[in-house]
Amino acid sequence: MNHSNSYVYFAFKGDNFDPNDVTRELGLEPSDSWRTGEPGKYIQQQKYSCWMLKSTADELLDIDKLVNEVVSQLSAKIEHINNLKQRLNLNTVLEIIMYIDINEEQSTPYLGHNSEVINFLHHTRTITDVDIYRYSSKKSKSNE
Repeated sequence: MNHSNSYVYFAFKGDNFDPNDVTRELGLEPSDSWRTGEPGKYIQQQKYSCWMLKSTADELLDIDKLVNEVVSQLSAKIEHINNLKQRLNLNTVLEIIMYIDINEEQSTPYLGHNSEVINFLHHTRTITDVDIYRYSSKKSKSNE
């Protein structure tokens, strides 16, 4: 059983903005969005507004593939991204969520950014955040 829940997303975050403004400016539908004060999935009220574009590929090891999928949709929109950031006082983040199989028989994911990704992050002044979670596929095989 593959337990790959690894994914990547690019997000605009700010105190209180209308995510529809980002959608209109970029011409892209978000994977998720919300406004400050709306009910959250895990919290009673959202503490900030957000517009998010999430990877859709199912990838166990090549995390670069997920990063490239997201950035390739945005790399031609650097001027629009910077305009939105300035006009709406927003921050941007490239969030990388990796699940690592601690089963020694399995390979571990890898990550490194190509020049297109580095250029995009630099020109949009986007920070990266990497969260790593562990799981063991060995446990799920014990019942076989």
